[in-house]
Amino acid sequence: MPSSAHDPAGKAREPGPDDTEELSATTSPGTARHDPGVQHDLDAQHDAAAARGAGHRPPAALPTMTARHWWVPVLAGVGGYVGTVVGIVIALVLSILGLALQGDSDEGSTTDRLNGEISNATGLDTDTSGLRWILSVPFQLAAMAALVPLRLILSFGGEGASAGITVPQYFALACGILTAWLIARKLSTRMRMETRGVQWLMAAVSGLTWAALALVVTALTVLRLDVPFFASDIRVRLTALGGGLFPVLFLVGLLSVAAALNVRSTQVSPGRIVVGAERSTPGVLQVLRPIAVQFSVFGTVAGLGLLIYAFVEGGAPAGFSALFWLPIAVGWLFVLSLLSALTAGGAATSLTGLTGRSDAFYLWSEGTVPVWAVVLCILLALVSAVCAAITWAHVRPLDARVARTPLAWTVLPVTYFLLGLLALWLLRVGGYASGGMVGSSNAVFSLRPAGWTCLVFLVWGVIIELLARLVVPAFMHTLPRRVTRGLRGSERSRGRAAVVASTAAMGGAGLAGAGLAGVGTRATPAPEAPVATSSAQHPSAEPTATTAPQDATAAYSGPHAGSGDETRVLPSYDDPGATTRMPAQRAPMDPATKKRIRLIAIIVGTLILLAVLATVVFSVLSRTVFGPDNQAEDLLRSVTDGNATHAAEIANPNVSSGQRALLTDDVYGATQNRISSYEIKDTTIDGDRATVNATVTQDGVTTPVALPMVSDSRDGLFKSWRVDESAGVPLYQALTVEVPAGVGELDVNGKKVSVDTQGQPHTVEYTVLPGDYAVGVSSSSKYVTYGGNQVAEIRAGSPSSAPVMSFRPSFTPALEEDVTKQLNATLDRCAQSTEFEPEGCPFGYSIYGDDEDYRNPRWSIQRYPTYSVSSYGNQATFTTDRSGEVRLDYQYNEEYDDEPADWTDRDTTSSVSGYGTVSVSGDELTINAND
Repeated sequence: MPSSAHDPAGKAREPGPDDTEELSATTSPGTARHDPGVQHDLDAQHDAAAARGAGHRPPAALPTMTARHWWVPVLAGVGGYVGTVVGIVIALVLSILGLALQGDSDEGSTTDRLNGEISNATGLDTDTSGLRWILSVPFQLAAMAALVPLRLILSFGGEGASAGITVPQYFALACGILTAWLIARKLSTRMRMETRGVQWLMAAVSGLTWAALALVVTALTVLRLDVPFFASDIRVRLTALGGGLFPVLFLVGLLSVAAALNVRSTQVSPGRIVVGAERSTPGVLQVLRPIAVQFSVFGTVAGLGLLIYAFVEGGAPAGFSALFWLPIAVGWLFVLSLLSALTAGGAATSLTGLTGRSDAFYLWSEGTVPVWAVVLCILLALVSAVCAAITWAHVRPLDARVARTPLAWTVLPVTYFLLGLLALWLLRVGGYASGGMVGSSNAVFSLRPAGWTCLVFLVWGVIIELLARLVVPAFMHTLPRRVTRGLRGSERSRGRAAVVASTAAMGGAGLAGAGLAGVGTRATPAPEAPVATSSAQHPSAEPTATTAPQDATAAYSGPHAGSGDETRVLPSYDDPGATTRMPAQRAPMDPATKKRIRLIAIIVGTLILLAVLATVVFSVLSRTVFGPDNQAEDLLRSVTDGNATHAAEIANPNVSSGQRALLTDDVYGATQNRISSYEIKDTTIDGDRATVNATVTQDGVTTPVALPMVSDSRDGLFKSWRVDESAGVPLYQALTVEVPAGVGELDVNGKKVSVDTQGQPHTVEYTVLPGDYAVGVSSSSKYVTYGGNQVAEIRAGSPSSAPVMSFRPSFTPALEEDVTKQLNATLDRCAQSTEFEPEGCPFGYSIYGDDEDYRNPRWSIQRYPTYSVSSYGNQATFTTDRSGEVRLDYQYNEEYDDEPADWTDRDTTSSVSGYGTVSVSGDELTINAND
């Protein structure tokens, strides 16, 4: 922590109560170095310090504070809140710009479309262009930066309903933190803080100002509307007031301003708490830097990738609104890439959108993330972890003190564990809905890192600790200087860390107590610390600092070091050599040891990489080559290609062989309007069951289908998936055909399909795949027809009711022609008869009187009748449309006596008609006439 031992005028200042510049320590005989050349100066310093100590009283915090100490943090707190609101305004403006760029003139203005979206979500007519919206919404959204929900409260007729959503606005919060930090740093340039108490008191004032201002402004800007609803109004309130608003912003303001004022503290040497913490848990004061480096490396690359993806997939609205969602999306991706999971949970009593279940989502789950993206995210997580290990190795070098302190192993893993716990809160997006205006209903939902994320982070902390101890030292000094400087931090911060580490190595916590009791305690001279300008193991490395003592009793060799056998003082922040004094490194390794370590590191790294690659490859193969979507794609490809036989092998329709008659390549290959294309959307896996969601395009229409899959066996190490016939396959549909009596063959898509021949009409049901099926009934007689082909349009995803094709026999014109021919032939045969009443003929002449008076009858057809044939059920009938005419020529004896006979020629005509039935058997007709 930067500080100065001089006031702004350059004069030496009186030491504060926390100063440990001249704190002494008791060392064992023989350990202190006796240097007569500097003994006199040390005695003089010791006497002066003793004289000052007799009359000096440490100043209290409040008496040393001026008006500037009060209004600077107030301004910083106000600036923090204003910066948060400005961040929200920037995000809103960019989001509206994205909507405008994406907008269609047919959809109206951006405001109209925004009003439409709100109306669709709430059912209420709103006008976001009103002044109340403009003056309210930014402040309510700014409050969401404190992780409180934005709530919509409705009241109507004594009843009410409410809904809320929590989406942390980290961009706005970052704007507020940066603003508060800059204001506090800038306005405190000429200020002195005699104690740490002053620093933290000012930070508390800033936090209180920020939190109180946010609370008051949020309460004053609650949006209140009366929205017309039928004959009454609904009172609407939009507010982000919540219990967490004040404490969260107070903590944020406190830490932000405390960090900004850290450089203004005039404390010379590390305090007792700092030294004690560093001594018991080496590196605890620097532990946040490797975590920050890891998240910065990952977040920069991942954030850029997510932003590009948003613009590509979601267009301008998604890309320009990234300031609202990108920070938390990067955090989720960070958790997923470290091989943890997100938990989506909810509980509902009546709202159908929430299932009440809690599902874990991994980076490779659902098949929604491309394989290449999964691999890149995991590799990016590994790279960021290596960067964190390099940083950890720099900010906490593995010296003798660290090596012999068991708790040093736990500092980083425990911090990562705590970070995992914190992520459960910081990376949570949730919401709720409750109310009784339209019945009792309530629901909640949340999306956050899984509960075991802290354990996953703990494992990563152990891995980074091992890398920093065993692998990184072998190559850390070969990295470019700019990379090293960026990872380990500035020389000033490293120098201050070195002072703390040196003090801890000298037993500074105990020494501080001794020094406060009496400055100038005599001590045995200590040996001078060894000096090294560079590591012998890494001759090409940057020049390093003079190393600190190897144990807690060794002497400090700074410019204030004691001489002779009187006093030894602790390091101070304003030593000219403090920035070059680093904790002691362990002894340089010989080439053989270094080679062994590198070999072990390569082997271990290779094994870890192979394990990661094996896991990724196994997961990828399980999702692709051996995944359920692979079987689904094979099924859809077969259907698209018209290969019904292979499709039936992949997805067994579980029907009889007779019902499979249309599932042949010949029949289905000739089907029109089959599925022309398909696309696998995503896959949901739940244990041994899965659902592959796809879309199919048929006859220009795209339809979603869900294919159920089940795994009941394994193909080596991988699950073997098949279509779950028991759950039903949506591609299969039913087609019912009513087959007429006596028919033994159908014509389907130009192909002959045999059916059972029965004496009565019957139905046959077939299982078919999507397409247009042209079905006809073939007739074996020229006199009978069943009409033309009927087309059944089978569509994927259509209702389960099966289309029914009904065929009825009808007679062809040939039947009427042939019936007429046969009947006329009968008339011709009858006309050749020489009888007055020909037998079996439709005409005749009845003789009245003596038969001997009639002779020589001759029949002739004057006009043939016309007939019509009609069907009645399965039988044909004929009737006379127009009667025919027949003539009879004969001789009649007009003599009444017996002799002589008087024969005269006579003639007569009569009409001819008839009706009857016609039986058809193949191409044979049987006519049954009723005269």
